[in-house]
Amino acid sequence: MPTFETLVRDLLITTKRVDQSLLQLQERAAQIQEKYGTRAEFERWKQTLGGRRWKRQQYELQGGCCMNCQKPIPLKGSHIDHIKPLSRYPRLAITLDNLRILCVDCNLSKGSKHG
Repeated sequence: MPTFETLVRDLLITTKRVDQSLLQLQERAAQIQEKYGTRAEFERWKQTLGGRRWKRQQYELQGGCCMNCQKPIPLKGSHIDHIKPLSRYPRLAITLDNLRILCVDCNLSKGSKHG
């Protein structure tokens, strides 16, 4: 039969392990929320009047061309690109200085690379 001291020691060790696991889960949940919550926020912004207006103005400012390859592109179907990737810089999700218009090919080939 274990002694009282042994039971208390085992309980403290188990409690410490549970606390560490809980902390890891909370950190992972925060990472997931930051990644997917930010993407959802950006997608919602794109559908707002302000987001649509920004895209049209930026498209006109870029002369109707992809900022990367400089080829002419249609407004509809063009992509809003994050210069600093959303995956690494979620706080810049709707920071206008971090956005530009790219053609589909340039945006998809860029992936999550910077610039």
